[in-house]
Amino acid sequence: MQHQKIFFFITLFSIFTCKCIVAGNPVTGEIQNLIERVLPEKSGNFKIEPLLSESGQDVFEIDRSGQSIVLRGNNVQSLAMAFNTYLKEVVLLSYDWQADAPLKAPQKLPLPAHKIRRVCMVQERFFNNTCTFGYSFPYWNFERWERFIDWMAMNGINRPLMLAGQEAVWLRVWKSFGMTEEQICNYFSGPAHLPWHRMANMDKWGGPLPIAYIESQEALQKQLLSRCRSLGMRPVLSAFAGHVPPELRTLFPKTKINVIKPGWGGMDSIYTTCYLNPEEPLFAEIQKLFIRVQQELYGTDHLYSADPFNEITPPSWDENYLASVGKSIYESMAKADPKAIWYQMSWTFFYDSKHWTQPRLAAMVNAVPKGKLIFLDYTCEEVEYFRQSDSFHGAPFIWCYLGNFGGNTHLVAPVHKVVDRLNNVFSEKGCVGVGSTLEGINANPMIYETVLETPWLNRQERNVKQIIEKYADRRAGRVDQAVRKAWQTMTEKVFVDSAVGIWTHSTIYQVCPLLDIKQKHWTTDPAIPYKNEDLLTSILQLLQAGKDSKEASSYQFDLVNFTRQLLGNYGMVLYQEMISAYNKKEISHFKDTSRKFIELGEDIDRLLATRQEFLLGRWLADAAQNGRTNTEKAYYKRNAREIITTWHKGGGELTDYSNRQWNGLMRTYYLQRWKEFIARLDKSLENDTTFNQSEFNIWCGRFEQDWVDHTDEEFRATPKAGAITAASALVMKYKDQIMKAL
Repeated sequence: MQHQKIFFFITLFSIFTCKCIVAGNPVTGEIQNLIERVLPEKSGNFKIEPLLSESGQDVFEIDRSGQSIVLRGNNVQSLAMAFNTYLKEVVLLSYDWQADAPLKAPQKLPLPAHKIRRVCMVQERFFNNTCTFGYSFPYWNFERWERFIDWMAMNGINRPLMLAGQEAVWLRVWKSFGMTEEQICNYFSGPAHLPWHRMANMDKWGGPLPIAYIESQEALQKQLLSRCRSLGMRPVLSAFAGHVPPELRTLFPKTKINVIKPGWGGMDSIYTTCYLNPEEPLFAEIQKLFIRVQQELYGTDHLYSADPFNEITPPSWDENYLASVGKSIYESMAKADPKAIWYQMSWTFFYDSKHWTQPRLAAMVNAVPKGKLIFLDYTCEEVEYFRQSDSFHGAPFIWCYLGNFGGNTHLVAPVHKVVDRLNNVFSEKGCVGVGSTLEGINANPMIYETVLETPWLNRQERNVKQIIEKYADRRAGRVDQAVRKAWQTMTEKVFVDSAVGIWTHSTIYQVCPLLDIKQKHWTTDPAIPYKNEDLLTSILQLLQAGKDSKEASSYQFDLVNFTRQLLGNYGMVLYQEMISAYNKKEISHFKDTSRKFIELGEDIDRLLATRQEFLLGRWLADAAQNGRTNTEKAYYKRNAREIITTWHKGGGELTDYSNRQWNGLMRTYYLQRWKEFIARLDKSLENDTTFNQSEFNIWCGRFEQDWVDHTDEEFRATPKAGAITAASALVMKYKDQIMKAL
């Protein structure tokens, strides 16, 4: 047996080595390229070696050999994870998911003091959400994507959802069924709204989609998939789930095509979608053509995302009908690609559990061969749906942390709950993976890195205190007790397990102004599940850090990130004082507190200008780069303004769903609403008249729409210097007032 093991290892090493020589060094070369992108001119410090998989599980080691750092892994993914673990635990560096530059490494890279070995508990590590392609990704170029793909590889992700360029496939498909290019582009929505078009929630909004965008996204997707695959990932692409253009009802009059019940998100009926009966022969025909064209353009890893009824009502709730949906989607996939695996999110079953009863879900699941349908348990920090559905009635699932809606910048990271639930889920028979389904790249990187790191840790290492200490060290770039204390305070007192911070939240500034906060719109809730004084304590501890720690970009981000939330929370106190003064008709007090309220908001806006992660100008510049002419640039900027504010129409059901504390957005959008609100309250006090909330709401809707349409205004796209100075000054300015407000 011992001879067999030696022979197997020699064979594996020979294959690994020969592959490198024959194929131009694909494994070592890709890892060295990754290292070079993250740590320029440092790849020569690393030796890359093969490692046997442990019982089919991914595994890596970090070691030393002479003056070289040795990275061993059973595949490219494991080696990328080894590289990141070396950075995090040996060099104490943090490569952020919004990184805009390589890391600044020490002149001489430290050698690991001892060998580090990690084995992954799960096979699949999933990342992204259909919505992320609207709230974060719609305007990214390859440079932005390249850094993010590196981050995904370095965090062990091997199942990224990659949906860019999908419309290039559909353009070819629908043309072959008799539609014109003009009809098809009109059917598509605008760039940031494509996720909801793809999920059959709406058609046409923000269209017609420019053909140039479709073509550029096709070229981009080819680059993205090539890079993902070179780093060992198997990207999940799209499949046909039943959503069709309304023109098909005319082109195929004898085919049963249902009009979905209108009104999703408050949309008018003209944006309603159509669903093709899965039992119709045309269903399989469209699926076959879509997958064939997609393979021709992008290749395949045989993994397909399809969600037939996301937040919409199926044409029928009959169990036999739902079974036919499941059967038709999978069988049509399998006919086009015999190796097809179907990925489906559980969100719609959780979202509409009243109608999606377990017998109905079981009917759809059981119509698909076991192992061919994998569920993404979408929001496990709130509800582990596998526990309510008999483990998805036998279908395998991936445990996912969502944590963010709409790209909101609200601080939330229920790390104790997440680690505890992960500890328990690894032993569940149906669990095949861990991942994240966040709607937007946001202000809480710690919790996402923790989710992805935890499957690689042994039971003793899956300890929140230990995880956070290591995280604090790499945020400072060294062991700094002040930074450790700050992060422990955050973990124990601010990042609490209450679900109140998970849904669509904001600070008071992002709330559409009103007299009674209880009547706030559902998309903005300024409630916090912790004491603001605890957040202040953490920031004061962070400010005690050493000079070298303060030079780290990750430290500076954390300081600005925590401080902007602290000040936003304090805004609620001033709002309550202001409304109280108004109700009591204390004119002088009202004027004083309303002035302070606006001043605080303007201070927050200036603070946000010091970090690229919080710049409206960067978002708009990314959008504008997709245009070739001024008219095209204005189109993209308008689309970018719309998705983060009105979503579709001013004062509509989804207005402020994607609210964010961003420089420029605070000053020109949120604060302008508050200034008008305060001016009207002031006038009603001066004239002893009643404030008319309805009239103000009408004004608000018009203002919001005008703001979206006003694409000429320029905003800074690069941050101002002085993040630490700005944050420190504001903490000192407001800390006594915050403490007095307790």
